[in-house]
Amino acid sequence: MMKNKKIGTSILAFLLAAATAAAGAQPVLAADLGTVTDNVPAIVAASASVSVIDASGDLEAAYAEWGAVSNATGYNVYIKPAGGSYTQLDTMLVRQYPDRFRADAVGLKAGSYTMKIVPVINGKEDASKAAETAGLQVEAHDRSGFGFVEGTSSGAYNEDGTLKADAIVVYVTDANKDTVTASIDSTGKGATDVTGVQNIITAYKKNKEKRPLCLRFIGNITDPADMPKGDLMIDTAKAGITVEGIGTDTVFNGFGLVMKNCSNVEVRNIGFMNCNSSEGDDCGLQQGNDHIWVHNCDFFYGDAGSDADQVKGDGALDTKTSTYVTHSYNHFWDNGKCNLQGMKTEKETNYVTYHHNWYDHSDSRHPRIRTCSVHSYNNYFDGNAKYGIGVTKGASAFAENNYFRNCKNPMMSSGQGTDALGEGTFSGETGGIIKACGNYIEGASSYIPYSQNSTSFDAYEVSSPSEKVPDSVKTVSGGTGYNNFDTDSSIMYSYKADAAADVPTIVTAKAGRVQGGDLQWKFDNSVDDTSYAVNQALKDALVNYKSSIVAIGSGFTDSTTDPVVTTEETKTTTVTTTVSVSKDTTATALTTATTKNTTPTTPDVPVAGDIFCSPAGTGSGSSEKDPASVTDAISKLSAGHTIYLLGGTYKFSEMILIDAQNSGTANAMKTIKPYNGADVVFDFSGQGDADGSKRGIVLDGDYWHFYDFEITKAADNGMLLSGNNNKIERMVFNDNQDTGLQLSRYNTSAATIADWPSNNLILNCTSKNNCDNASMENADGFAAKLTCGEGNVFDGCMAYNNSDDGWDLFAKSATGPIGVVTIQNCIAFRNGFTEFGEGYGNCDGNGFKLGGSGIGSAHILKNCLAFENLHCGFTDNNNPKLGSLTNCTAVNNNGEGKGKPNFSCYRCTDPGAIFENMMSYYDDSVFMSDAKLKGGASNDKYVGTYENGVYYNSGYYQVDAKTAITNGAKIGTKLSAAPAASDFITMAKAPEQGTDFDAVWRNADGSLNPGGLYETADSSSYKTMGYHMYNGSIVVPPTTTTSTSSEQQTTTTTTTAVQPTETTTGSETSAKTSETSAQPTETAVKTSETSAQPTETTAAPATSDTADTTEHSTATTPVSSGDSNTETTQTTASEVTSQSLYGDVNLDGKVDITDAVLLNKAVAGVVTLNASQQKNADCMADGELSTNDSTVLLQFLVRIVTSLPVTE
Repeated sequence: MMKNKKIGTSILAFLLAAATAAAGAQPVLAADLGTVTDNVPAIVAASASVSVIDASGDLEAAYAEWGAVSNATGYNVYIKPAGGSYTQLDTMLVRQYPDRFRADAVGLKAGSYTMKIVPVINGKEDASKAAETAGLQVEAHDRSGFGFVEGTSSGAYNEDGTLKADAIVVYVTDANKDTVTASIDSTGKGATDVTGVQNIITAYKKNKEKRPLCLRFIGNITDPADMPKGDLMIDTAKAGITVEGIGTDTVFNGFGLVMKNCSNVEVRNIGFMNCNSSEGDDCGLQQGNDHIWVHNCDFFYGDAGSDADQVKGDGALDTKTSTYVTHSYNHFWDNGKCNLQGMKTEKETNYVTYHHNWYDHSDSRHPRIRTCSVHSYNNYFDGNAKYGIGVTKGASAFAENNYFRNCKNPMMSSGQGTDALGEGTFSGETGGIIKACGNYIEGASSYIPYSQNSTSFDAYEVSSPSEKVPDSVKTVSGGTGYNNFDTDSSIMYSYKADAAADVPTIVTAKAGRVQGGDLQWKFDNSVDDTSYAVNQALKDALVNYKSSIVAIGSGFTDSTTDPVVTTEETKTTTVTTTVSVSKDTTATALTTATTKNTTPTTPDVPVAGDIFCSPAGTGSGSSEKDPASVTDAISKLSAGHTIYLLGGTYKFSEMILIDAQNSGTANAMKTIKPYNGADVVFDFSGQGDADGSKRGIVLDGDYWHFYDFEITKAADNGMLLSGNNNKIERMVFNDNQDTGLQLSRYNTSAATIADWPSNNLILNCTSKNNCDNASMENADGFAAKLTCGEGNVFDGCMAYNNSDDGWDLFAKSATGPIGVVTIQNCIAFRNGFTEFGEGYGNCDGNGFKLGGSGIGSAHILKNCLAFENLHCGFTDNNNPKLGSLTNCTAVNNNGEGKGKPNFSCYRCTDPGAIFENMMSYYDDSVFMSDAKLKGGASNDKYVGTYENGVYYNSGYYQVDAKTAITNGAKIGTKLSAAPAASDFITMAKAPEQGTDFDAVWRNADGSLNPGGLYETADSSSYKTMGYHMYNGSIVVPPTTTTSTSSEQQTTTTTTTAVQPTETTTGSETSAKTSETSAQPTETAVKTSETSAQPTETTAAPATSDTADTTEHSTATTPVSSGDSNTETTQTTASEVTSQSLYGDVNLDGKVDITDAVLLNKAVAGVVTLNASQQKNADCMADGELSTNDSTVLLQFLVRIVTSLPVTE
């Protein structure tokens, strides 16, 4: 489970955050109330019964939030596992905030749980006003690394995450830190009361008390009265201690935590800030420790020290003369010095692991290692101004599957390699050896592997973790070698490293405190990647940090007054952040991963008739605790219901057939999807060797919606889609033995085009590494071929590293023409070979293959990119009736170097294809690194009309006006020079093979965004040419679906305008569509009327800001009239996006609190909205997003305003 990082879970939280957001980068704090709330009523008015605002499972924890209940003075909160009974939470785990209540249950082992909140009124529970949450999925912490070798570092907890039975639990708040009392046997003569948090810890020093200690801190903790040298000190404690924060907002503010001579200590979920102790470290392992685990903490600036390199404080998390240590899933926020690993008297037997840490614009020491043996894996180095991993004094470090993004010097050894190019970084200490395997490095200033310089190098690279570093590899300074600790089974532990390409997604979702903590900061990569100065705005936010907790454990009220507005004295102005709706100004790095929120914005809400499944399910499927098998669920699911897949790998040895009789309806589709965003894989490896009769799934039914899981290792197609009106969305088809997803008939009795699969939408899917080993000539990414009907659309899909083509629209004379296929907003690259080295020869290897056998269909391509395919980027493949290619880009195809051009569309002679806004380009300097590929330019070939584009024919030619073109003709103006790199947003090498492009090249909504790679820049004279996806607002002309009769070869064209579009009311029942050269008939597509929540208020559909003559209508009553039979009509782009609706920011068809939270994040700069979301979010209809839109949406939700947009 990935944590859903969010600012807050109530409308108040997002308003508060928006009020304090400022352009550039500002904090988002639930504690920083700002001035935007001055005239806004309280969000959660006291209600008659408990209303759950938010609830979720987390890592060995779960939480629930709810609104106040009238006359309630307290709340008893209970939790139970699936199939178990309720247990009451300690009252100290319940807190009141200005706008909500919250309870956090901790010490949970992995599984499904339910929480129940019961109000206490007049001193008694009122069960009639209680509420339960839906099922909450709890996942175990990752207990990996040296901290769990020859012992444990789980402190007061068991290895399954539950609290040890005899543990002493102490709740510490800022109010009771010096008065809290615990009964402890500090002398061996019996337990006595000990007062004050430091004294309680010190009572463990003599190791007479054998019961473990769990210190649970709540809220903003400032300096306790009694602290050695200004820090909390854990000294010589061996019984097992856990120091943990509760919820999202526990901080140690002004002091640090020090451990020495301790064993079995766990520190988790603490935010460290403003440390001003004499030691100066946020958290320090001083000496003599073993089995320490520091994880899921946030490390912020400390106070400036006396040295020049201490302006951000001293060390964030330093470890000295300690062994068997794990530091994992921590978030370092622009720290100057993160991790000093070792003093000058270390031993190589001091074993330490760093994994899944987020070094977020921090400067150095990630870590700096002296002598010790360190394993660093799956860490995210995110814009680091100085260096990443540094080794000195004979240290041995294994750097594995880390992700370095704009880390200046990723790996350094003292006195050699990169360090020798300057004045030296490590005070003249002798060097150490770094063994490197599987790391991803992007944007480095210098990195020198052993393969480039075998004397003075940064790291020795190996091809697999088991490979040893030879004894002959020595440091320049000191002459030491690598001790190969990581290949010694008597030393090393069992673990599973994630792929480097997945690291940004995993780490940004899981690192740091619960839900990412209550302080969120968005760094400006253009500045902060290279700057190691103090970020003054962040520093100010930390200095002025305050807690928003009203009460802990008791003293609750049902007050509905507004929270007090806090104005910090250091602030003299109130800043409003304004985001342009027309253009996304936030640049996305080429390989920046989009975090997948596995807990959706709106949790799934099962209803009666839905079915739960699990990998080993055999039950009825009526609940999570009694899941069914997938095959049983498919056979039983009724229309309008959903199969919810619990997380895991589902293994199959036989094909799954959904036959034609098993169908949904137009108004009640059948859906299969992961439950609450769980990770799900359908693994068909049990089918064995390639076998054409064994697809993974055959979908012969109609009106099914497959959503967001992976299909892999089928003996033939991953999926054969042979039904009609289905939606296949966010699916991944990986490593199948034929095409990943193919549209063709299943039953051979389907003899005519009318019987073949039609009107299917394949949306935001990925197909990769599909390979038929026998011929290498059949396994495409996607195929709509041989027997495929009309109206099928691929939108936002990506096909790469398939052994044959990316897309294959092949037809043959025996069956005749297939229906017209539309492919838009898609990318095809590196087809003709797989990531595993298969292919490179007897295959077609094209990006988009658009026909075959001289059989014609007028296929349509729009806004597509093809690059580094083995053969052609786009080819008609002898399709005489190819329709049109618009805004398409092809770069560096012809990978095999055998004269296959970017565009090979010269046999489309009947009557000739339409080519508009095209870009063809070659640049050897950015061609992929692969010894089997030669690359090189080859002449483009076209037949038809060509308008506004650049093509290659022994030089580059530019065509402006529509001009007829024949094969080999040189039309237009020959350019004196090729387009320059500056004409493109990004002209660089694409990420290497092995990258999970589905993770790094998709926006949060699943749409594609390759970071401007090969996309023409706005500043270029070629800006209207080629594909455009960079801003997340893909502009696509109206979707034109062309129906071709196989007998008469006649063509009928209908046009559907892309959302958002004008909504008409009254007698206007046809929607406006954009004009095309063919003057198609305008067609209205009816959609159901959408009423915003609450039901008494209504939001108007959002309209395109490019339609100057469109009038914005505001609906306050239903639009449809029973007398006149007039209905709201709206055109859609093949259901690519939700109906446009003011306030519906997350595009789920309704307006509710989740939209308010998302809008707040956008205004704060934490997330970027796509074009449709921006239009819906513009609740003031003024063309920009600001805190005003947040306020208006809030007022709409609490019924102060009754319609959106508000234009005054």
